Amino acid sequence: MRNCILATIAFLAGSGAAAAQTGDEAKGERAFKQLCTTCHTVDKGGKSVVGPNLWGFLGRKAGAAEGFAFSDAMKGSGIVWDEQTLSEYLKDPKGRIPGNKMVMVGVKRPDQLADLIAYLKKATQ
Repeated sequence: MRNCILATIAFLAGSGAAAAQTGDEAKGERAFKQLCTTCHTVDKGGKSVVGPNLWGFLGRKAGAAEGFAFSDAMKGSGIVWDEQTLSEYLKDPKGRIPGNKMVMVGVKRPDQLADLIAYLKKATQ
């Protein structure tokens, strides 16, 4: 019985670890440069390019930043950006918000996703 309880605790701790994984900001910056800078900027007062400038997006309703023509799907998604919604979206942008304009297929590696989110949290506030 004791082994069963320990195995259950280990399983639950392991399954939560991926969700709570702390990312590496430096690796996240490299991932952002590889995957995102073609379309996005992160600087305060930065311009929107193909995609919106991301400064201050955490805590904001999706599709609400001024100066960018968001899709109706993004504006109507009801999402408020936080780590969880960002993670879900970046894993599968088209699946999370069908009809949005972002063409990225998604970040599939959990470590790269955690790194990217760590960087965005720092770089956009």
